[in-house]
Amino acid sequence: MVELQENRSDDGSEGGIAAMLWRPGVLVPVVLALVATVAVPKLIRELPELSEYPAYQLSRSAVQVIPEKPEWVPKDFLLTVTGSEMWPEDGTSIFDATLVERVAEAFADHRWVAGVERVERRVPAGVVVRLTFRRPVAWIETAGGRVAVDVTGVRLPGEDLVGETAERYPVVRGVTSQPPAIDAVAWNDPSVVAAAELATELESYWEPFDLVAIVVQRRDPAVNSAGDHMVLELLTRGGSRVVWGRPPGTGHPGELTTAQKIGRIMQFISHFDSLDPPDGPFEINIRHWHEIIFRSLKSTSARSRTLRVLR
Repeated sequence: MVELQENRSDDGSEGGIAAMLWRPGVLVPVVLALVATVAVPKLIRELPELSEYPAYQLSRSAVQVIPEKPEWVPKDFLLTVTGSEMWPEDGTSIFDATLVERVAEAFADHRWVAGVERVERRVPAGVVVRLTFRRPVAWIETAGGRVAVDVTGVRLPGEDLVGETAERYPVVRGVTSQPPAIDAVAWNDPSVVAAAELATELESYWEPFDLVAIVVQRRDPAVNSAGDHMVLELLTRGGSRVVWGRPPGTGHPGELTTAQKIGRIMQFISHFDSLDPPDGPFEINIRHWHEIIFRSLKSTSARSRTLRVLR
């Protein structure tokens, strides 16, 4: 009986632990763990460096831009960016810690790029770049020639706008300030921004209304104050002048909305078939709440006439 008791072992005895470890379900994982501790570090040291392989090195041919460049941006846009001094040198690893930042800076430096939203790595080596492009909306007439701007008044590379592309944008007259000396710089003149915003609002109406220019008038004759109040006018191909009034979004309590003013122009065209009727050209004031006031520009003594606004 004594010998039988000695051959028995509790779970916590040395014999019990040894017996448990020799069980296949326990022994195999323990052995694999020991082997991994010794072998894996050695294996990692002997693996080839991925950055040495072309598939993991940035390629200029594997750069994708989203969205695709607009038609007004030069055809060599991508070549210009990837060929600049800011672009990562050939052989740069796709895993390089500075890659995303350097690619973003190279694109942000281009004059037609308003912002870099995101740069994503791709394998095989490449990047997907999501951009916001600047969009021309108007030409500003200056003593030195026309200057292209976007809706925020940033100067754009006008030499890239040629042919039909160049002719589709409104011309702005009456700006007296000097433009920025270089492209991609904001023109800090409220009249430039105001005219650019109006050109954007009228983009789809420009040709149907047969307009040729936006004219900046510095003083509002309807306001009896010494303040410098801006008024914008629209010039038609036939010489009529549409008194638009304050810039879009002015928020002035007495000013009609952009939609209301466009509606008045459409009503005038519906009544006379054009902003340039045969007995024109006219000065057409669309700023009043209840009527459109117009007079002939052929004679300074011509009496004003009215057209009741439709409700």
